[in-house]
Amino acid sequence: MTFSAPRGGFSVLLLATGFVLAPGCSSDDDAPAPAATCTVKGGGPVAGVEDAHCIDDSGKDIVQSVGKCVHGDPGSGGSGGETGEHGHAGAGDADHDHAGAGGAGAGHEHEEGGEEPYEVRYNDHAADDDCKYDTSFSTSCLEVNKPVTLTLKLRERATGDFGKGATPDSPEIYLADNPQHISPSLGITATEGPSGQYAIKGVVFDVPGRWVVRFHYFEECSDVPADSPHGHVAYYLDVP
Repeated sequence: MTFSAPRGGFSVLLLATGFVLAPGCSSDDDAPAPAATCTVKGGGPVAGVEDAHCIDDSGKDIVQSVGKCVHGDPGSGGSGGETGEHGHAGAGDADHDHAGAGGAGAGHEHEEGGEEPYEVRYNDHAADDDCKYDTSFSTSCLEVNKPVTLTLKLRERATGDFGKGATPDSPEIYLADNPQHISPSLGITATEGPSGQYAIKGVVFDVPGRWVVRFHYFEECSDVPADSPHGHVAYYLDVP
């Protein structure tokens, strides 16, 4: 940094003492700006029992490989995914209308006509329902009636490849103790980033409490084949 020399004997005094003064400057001037803080503290993924549903009795990983995307055939009872068969909060789609009729141990309507059971996971990481992907998620500041961004990460368990092209823009979001109370989110979007990461924006929680967020991805693919890229995972989330 360059300073202009002070006039007269004052400059000698400064050099003699080893100090240089710069009017108007502060030792904190070059410090980074403070990070944005949340107005409301607390909340986030709920700590609990570590997920182990994709580990067998001998301690080995259960891994379902991921194959090609197969689109459903409406003429044979398929639907090109699950459109019209289960609803998601904030999808902005008239065919998606329930979001949260499941809950721990419950499920959404499967293409074959039955209920597909699922469990809600604790913590911020878990294998997905079908042991296809290792998943994790995080959130931006959690405040009631303010848009929240959920960040989801996907990685194939069989290959370690990142889950690219997943489009997880239709999550189910509902109160854990009242599945009929769904998020009022509208127009949720999912922006894909590097490393199988998705910023799911526009999520709104209208009351504090414990919520369930169930992520769905590769929904354009039929969920009937065991190796379909289609997948889902649900987590608990506390909103302060």
